[in-house]
Amino acid sequence: MASRTVAGIMVPVRAVLDGSPVLARRLVAPAVERRATAAEEGAKADKAKADARVAQLAKLTGAAREAAQKAHADEDRTVHKERWSKRADAVGAAVVVALIGGPVTWSVVGPWVPAAVWSGLGLWGIAAMMHAPRAGEEVPAPEQRETTAPAAPATAPEDDGEWIQDSPDEAVLWALIRHTAGLTKQGTAAHLQAILEEARKRGEMTDWTVSDLAEELASYRVPVVEQKKLTIGGRQYNRAAVLLAALPEADPAPVPAIVQGAA
Repeated sequence: MASRTVAGIMVPVRAVLDGSPVLARRLVAPAVERRATAAEEGAKADKAKADARVAQLAKLTGAAREAAQKAHADEDRTVHKERWSKRADAVGAAVVVALIGGPVTWSVVGPWVPAAVWSGLGLWGIAAMMHAPRAGEEVPAPEQRETTAPAAPATAPEDDGEWIQDSPDEAVLWALIRHTAGLTKQGTAAHLQAILEEARKRGEMTDWTVSDLAEELASYRVPVVEQKKLTIGGRQYNRAAVLLAALPEADPAPVPAIVQGAA
């Protein structure tokens, strides 16, 4: 008799336990969706802004480029300060409201808090039982929201016969660019093709193309000049190049040693 009573009591308890996660996910889902959408829109806006800056810097040279880079840095610092200022203002306002309006609000709603809590728990229990899976049904898994960067596939993709060597370390890349620029008469820029030739001698970027290197530089927001005249070994070449003035500030790093037998 006692076991049947306990079993009867456990039925609604299990329903509340099983239905609570489902109910919580459905209540939180709209806020999570809005936050994810806002994050995606912010990422797109940041990317568009970065691409516009790269395009702008690619059209400038000398003092104009340096002035534009300084303006971009000042703009980023200003935006960062404004964001932190807004957050600080919001926190300060919340503290002031809590200190001033808290006691007054509690004096009004305080007597009703116990009744509201118990009523809320009762309503939650009823709603959880309504969302609880029926007997034999599995608890539904949380919905996975698609993002702009999809997860890696469960199985490896088919090999298309092409393989691109991994990106070199950032310090190695800057060292190679500065070394290649030092081989020119001007010493202010380096052709992408010449950078790849110097890298291959050292076992780096052996399978890369000029387009691959340009994309790598774009990932660091370093612009590429489509046509740049440089003198190498007494001869002039007009090719796509990267200017040393466009490189980010970094500590000097040694150039990798030449590998014997490397292309």
